[in-house]
Amino acid sequence: MSRNDLEVSGMFGTLRVRQAAAATRVEAGEPMHSLAALTTGTADVNVYILAAADTPVIGTHKLGGVALKGSNPFSTGTVVASEIALARSIPYVGILRGKAEVAASIDTEAEILNILQDVTLIDYNSTGGDGGGELYTIKEADSGADTSGIEIVDGNAAKGTLDCVVVAAAYDAVLV
Repeated sequence: MSRNDLEVSGMFGTLRVRQAAAATRVEAGEPMHSLAALTTGTADVNVYILAAADTPVIGTHKLGGVALKGSNPFSTGTVVASEIALARSIPYVGILRGKAEVAASIDTEAEILNILQDVTLIDYNSTGGDGGGELYTIKEADSGADTSGIEIVDGNAAKGTLDCVVVAAAYDAVLV
């Protein structure tokens, strides 16, 4: 079932990342990130995973992008080790769009204007989606930290959506 919680528009590239066998299944429109840390130039993890936390936190998560297709499962539903194509917006240019976590907080133009240029995160809700699956939205309140990896640049009060750009450091390797 395709969720399409998030979308990338404008300028973006397609990045193919690896997903491990038996990992949590990814659906189109869901974000993936890496938790890899570098030690003397070597990554301690070599795959990307479905984001299962508010993301991207600079220095903790390395954002991969938004899945263009779902995981490759066996007939049993278990994920096969494979590549997944991600839409990866160009930092500060491409748009990452999603519904606001609390749409009532951005239902006027004045409320949207008040949060422009704030940095925030993609919100993760493990059971808020259709059928009890994951739900990804954009936190409309600033995160309270300068390490949040997306910046709010616009919104649509009628649709309850926010447009964000990815901060370049959100794609950087996580250093230990």
